[in-house]
Amino acid sequence: MAGRYWSERRFDSIRQHVAAGEEPWASAHAAMMKSAEQAMTIDPLHIRQNGGSPWFRQDAVYIPGQDGVRNPESNCGSSGLAKRAGHACLVLAIAWRIVGDTQYADKALQLIHAWCIDQNTRMFPSGFVIDAATPGMGYGGDIVLMAAFPDMFLAMYLLADFDGWNLPARAAVKRWVRQMIDRQRPLMFYKGYDMYNNWEDHRLEYLATGALAIDDADLLLEVFSRWRDIIPMKMTDEGILPREAERTRSMHYTIFALNGMARVADIAAGYDIDLAGTVINGRSLKLAVDSAAGYLLDMSRWPHQMIEPLDKKPDLTVFEVAYARWGEERYLDVINAHGGRPVGDFVTLMTARV
Repeated sequence: MAGRYWSERRFDSIRQHVAAGEEPWASAHAAMMKSAEQAMTIDPLHIRQNGGSPWFRQDAVYIPGQDGVRNPESNCGSSGLAKRAGHACLVLAIAWRIVGDTQYADKALQLIHAWCIDQNTRMFPSGFVIDAATPGMGYGGDIVLMAAFPDMFLAMYLLADFDGWNLPARAAVKRWVRQMIDRQRPLMFYKGYDMYNNWEDHRLEYLATGALAIDDADLLLEVFSRWRDIIPMKMTDEGILPREAERTRSMHYTIFALNGMARVADIAAGYDIDLAGTVINGRSLKLAVDSAAGYLLDMSRWPHQMIEPLDKKPDLTVFEVAYARWGEERYLDVINAHGGRPVGDFVTLMTARV
């Protein structure tokens, strides 16, 4: 078994729901398997496909001085390749655990090894953005790296007990992950203050999934402690995330932050640690989720700047996690108002309330 998070018990439950044709598992499983079959056909993706460098280099996403305005000249290829590779690895790993066909695990390992250990394709594990991809451009912040690798780390976690993963290769991948995550363990600071906006939410997600990949219980506890520490700093008494609401794409960044928070809380729940139920000075994940839900059901009420509308089907992982934890129908209402289930290729399948 992989471990207590996304445990074999969870997979057994999913198999039973899918076999019985029950929703939302049946449709979510079909969507996940479709993605897994597509992943089976791709050639290995690797960092050097973006200009030949083995380093994670990326330009700033936005035009300097224009928050939220994407720069069409920016080279964002490194994070794009990492996200695509990680997503493919994760749906393949989930497919293997559900249906038991080793071809999915073998393909996932091919993709992981190309990224992490194969001599001619591996990424040097800097753990941060080394420099701009384009000479003369500003380089992207480490958030682009931290948001790109959690899926790959989760795939490694799910594959840990695959008999076809030999010890030398598994050890080499773990060393690579360790180098990647250790460089992000120190707190980040901005203008003298430690970060507690979406950068921190996704740094914690990055570290938590990396800890799962290398089975580092101490690091998990470190992440969970930090998650608790910043809850009262992150939001107003009404549950608004001010560091996100002040941005030009305010709801986009609110959801982005909440997704990072929710994923860490979901991991903690697998270890019987109830971060989702943590309330400090009246502030909690649920308060922020409820605040966002009210506006997402009627965006005409949202009082903050949005220079572009939400995606037609935004990533609403946080509302699947919230529904699984609290069972309130309005969380499903939000999902249905913005594209419906399944959320992503695996979120609903792996998170749906039983």
